[in-house]
Amino acid sequence: MFGLWSAPAKLLRSNIRAVAILILTACFLGTGCKTSDDAAAAAAQMSATAKALSDYYTAFGTILDDTDQIYILNQQLLSKPYTAENRQLLKNNETELADRAALAADFSTMAGQFAARSGSTAPADVTASAANLETEIDSLKSVTQSTSDQNALSFALQQFVTAVKEHKERDAARAMDGFARGLTALFIHEGAVWNSVEAVHTQVAKNLAVYLVDHDGADNSALLKVALHPFGLSPAAPTGDLKAALAPLAKQQIATRTAALDDSHAEATDAMTKSPQEMSDRIHAVSEDKPMPLRMAPIQLSTVDKWATQVAENQK
Repeated sequence: MFGLWSAPAKLLRSNIRAVAILILTACFLGTGCKTSDDAAAAAAQMSATAKALSDYYTAFGTILDDTDQIYILNQQLLSKPYTAENRQLLKNNETELADRAALAADFSTMAGQFAARSGSTAPADVTASAANLETEIDSLKSVTQSTSDQNALSFALQQFVTAVKEHKERDAARAMDGFARGLTALFIHEGAVWNSVEAVHTQVAKNLAVYLVDHDGADNSALLKVALHPFGLSPAAPTGDLKAALAPLAKQQIATRTAALDDSHAEATDAMTKSPQEMSDRIHAVSEDKPMPLRMAPIQLSTVDKWATQVAENQK
């Protein structure tokens, strides 16, 4: 089971790298676009996309923290082993995840700042930013195995930096459009892993919750609110036969919410797949001297925000 946790950390690195380049694309377009409004829109939209990615990773950090606590309870209540080695592995991945969430947030800030100065005509500034970001990304501990997707992303970065230095704006834009499309393919390849990690968490939490219902470790009184609140009454903690009678309803609620959590995460992952693709289409339009088609961030980002908020609220 714990071998599963090492895969997300590896995939996170390639995804962060992808977002870094895509944000740089938006920023670079700001130095070469004929229409400053289009440049500002591209930068602002990428800022929002990067912020959603940061929130996505932060939510996964919360899930890992919850999983750690659940395994501790499993060991104490059900005598299921949770070795120090396995816990350290989980904690290491949690730390790396937090680092990547922070990095994505920094990218979002940079893109937002660039949107405010989209009229800049100094490619040297963008070249310096690209070099700084490349250094920041490379400073992360590398555990990612080489893949064709990652090689394509690295090649796109090199082409981008070269084009900026040579003041070939359209070459850079075209290269970054190809990179953005590669980002979508990469994220799709990761989808099964994200769903598996989240599914492990919800399943383990579900099993523990059912155990607590069966062993008088859960308060079923919330199930009675619908009958008493209209009359200004609050339910007391059920005992005896009443508590036993409510147990099947409690278990059904656990099963229903488990499915809802899995579905919500799947929708958020799908949204994070589609949003970069949509940004790629918009950036491609600008690279072809066409107007930026929309002036708002990809609508799918609201789905990511909803899921991230749900995860945070579940920990309260």
